[in-house]
Amino acid sequence: MRRLLWAAGWVGVFFWSLLAFATYGLIDVIAGAFMRNADVFSADPGTVEFLFNAFGWIRGFSSSAILVVWGVVSLAILSVPWLFDRLASQPAPSRGQVPRGPTLRPDGVIDLGPGDYSVAGPAAGRRPGPTPRIEPRS
Repeated sequence: MRRLLWAAGWVGVFFWSLLAFATYGLIDVIAGAFMRNADVFSADPGTVEFLFNAFGWIRGFSSSAILVVWGVVSLAILSVPWLFDRLASQPAPSRGQVPRGPTLRPDGVIDLGPGDYSVAGPAAGRRPGPTPRIEPRS
């Protein structure tokens, strides 16, 4: 079920990405046409330059806005399978006893809980007297 949810989420992001890319292309073409034909709106060179710059700014801003909206909506789409995955993978709350003390996992690792061990300072491991020298084997 998890894989199906994640696959549906990624398919949703794929189609959303296609829609966002098509919107980006449409706005790019329309704004580019307006920029190229800014002289149609006015005969004054100063106004034409202003309109060209304004259409260029709108083109750049809309491209950035589309990218931000695409990212936010893509995260929202993927948050649905993530949320269901997290809700489904949580173990059912056990009633009654909570296991305490060290437990042995199937792979042979002993899990210790926070109350099952302590960390000693560097002085706790030292022995009184000189450190004995261990000679190499011959």
